[in-house]
Amino acid sequence: MPDSPAPPSSLAPPTASRRPFGWQRNSLTFAVVLALLLGLLLPTTVVLLYDGQKTRETAMEDLKRDLARTSEIMSLSLAEPVWQVSPDLAEPMVKAQVDDPRFVAVKVVEPASPAPFLSFERPQEAGEAALTLSQTRAIQRDGREIAKLTVSMSAAPLLQARQAEVWRTFWRSGLTLTLSLVLMLWVLQRYVLRPMTALTGAAEALAAGRLEQPLRVGGADEIARVGMAMERMRQALLSAFEALRQHNLNLEATVAQRTGELTTSNAELSDALATLQKAQRELVESEKLASLGRLVAGVAHELNTPLGNALTVVSTLDDRYKQLENMLAGSVQMRRSTLEELARDTRRAQDILQRNVQKAADLVRDFKQVAIDQTADLRRDFDLGKVVEDVLVMVEPSFKHTPFVIETNLCHGLIMNSYPGAMGQVLTNLLMNALLHGFEGMDRGRVRVRCARLSDQEAELSVEDDGRGMDESVRRRIFDPFFTTKLGTGGSGLGMHIVHSIVTNVLGGQIEVRSTPGQGTQMLMRLPLMAPQRATGEASEVH
Repeated sequence: MPDSPAPPSSLAPPTASRRPFGWQRNSLTFAVVLALLLGLLLPTTVVLLYDGQKTRETAMEDLKRDLARTSEIMSLSLAEPVWQVSPDLAEPMVKAQVDDPRFVAVKVVEPASPAPFLSFERPQEAGEAALTLSQTRAIQRDGREIAKLTVSMSAAPLLQARQAEVWRTFWRSGLTLTLSLVLMLWVLQRYVLRPMTALTGAAEALAAGRLEQPLRVGGADEIARVGMAMERMRQALLSAFEALRQHNLNLEATVAQRTGELTTSNAELSDALATLQKAQRELVESEKLASLGRLVAGVAHELNTPLGNALTVVSTLDDRYKQLENMLAGSVQMRRSTLEELARDTRRAQDILQRNVQKAADLVRDFKQVAIDQTADLRRDFDLGKVVEDVLVMVEPSFKHTPFVIETNLCHGLIMNSYPGAMGQVLTNLLMNALLHGFEGMDRGRVRVRCARLSDQEAELSVEDDGRGMDESVRRRIFDPFFTTKLGTGGSGLGMHIVHSIVTNVLGGQIEVRSTPGQGTQMLMRLPLMAPQRATGEASEVH
């Protein structure tokens, strides 16, 4: 790599607080030194430790082998001196062997003598006993044992020599590592750290916004190429900022123009939203009036029968009383049987008239209560079963001339403090929805209305039919506003949306739809016995 010249004066020099050679813990120098130490010193230490352990094992094996050979040679060479009882003759033989520093002790003992025939022993250093091996052999003459030879040898001298060699190797490795480290740091400082420090100063100048200061890094190595790339980036930034300044000249006018356009668009959207909300309220109101209209039609149909019967009875009584008047005028002879028959007919007519008028009065009273509840939206205490029965009286005329019947399983005495009008509208919409949609194309069917107490705070109201049912795509969207399966044939798509809004927002309950194609539909409502308080005017938005 060619030498990099010193950084130009235009580049920021490293700050005085930096340590020499960049000795920060997260610096490149620290990483290189750490890599050298881990890559050279650690393996060298492991190898030296392994060599030391292996040297000890090898020394002990060599010692064991030399001890066996030496004791065998000495037992053979000492046989003649021992037989002749000549220690002077044996001593030169022993001294020739014990000149080896590994020898620790040599002892020759005759069986018949308590004192040793020949003995040599040198003092041992501390810890040398673990490295000492001993072996005893018999000294024989003509096949007969005449003495015992005990030889003790130590591996300490050999280990000391080898450990000295290991330490010399260790110091040579340390010196080599130190020299290598110094040379590598010098090369790193000259060819890497110094150019990188220059690049760092240039990058800090760019980060501070001093784009007018050019970046000059000599050389053709990788760091120099990075410097040239940074210089190109500086020039590109200058061009971009210049273009940005030119763009900012027209920015305020553009922003003002776009703001005006957005304001106009927002005003148009607000008007469209207000129109849409008004149309939705009108549709909801028309749906409410349509519900009341169906009630009125049903009640009118039901009143037609008792009032017609009453009119017939009154007409009959009028004819009979005219007959009585003719008798009293003398034009017709009055007989007792005729008077008795007239009295009986009058009594029967009175009974028929009273029953029909009473039925009409009951219908009017129930309709009046339902109409007041649905129009006035008053909160009051009521029996849930009684309110359901009143609503069924209003709805049953729509089922009267159809093959579909309504069955009830009501819990009477279930007192609620809520909105009976809203409850009636929900029940009316659900029953009419079952009649119009659930039984379409069927020749018979049943609707079961059930209410029961769930707990001290909740009641359950269920409307279930055995009609066509619905698939999952319809069930998921059944409460969406303006969603109907009879689009263009009279369906507004608001009936079930109103039901959901009333149950959740007015009555404070929950409604769940369970349906399977061909197996009917169940509308299950969980309602609190004490409805939550709501703001004035909320009913008009939901009803």
